[in-house]
Amino acid sequence: MNEHESLRKALSWLMEQPSLDQETIAEASRHFDLSPVDEEFLHRYFTEQQRRQADLSPKNTQNDDLDSS
Repeated sequence: MNEHESLRKALSWLMEQPSLDQETIAEASRHFDLSPVDEEFLHRYFTEQQRRQADLSPKNTQNDDLDSS
């Protein structure tokens, strides 16, 4: 098996999960027999992904349209 095939499979499996938390990542790590380094990568990857999504979400839902009077 390719060196990173287990990591790819774990990543694919995690993307299908309804919610991601540390326990879900740990479960994937055990199921796909990942190294501690690969598990840490997944933790960082999904933490950064959640941070990026939070940065992209609208912070102010108020309509500031100047033309509407």
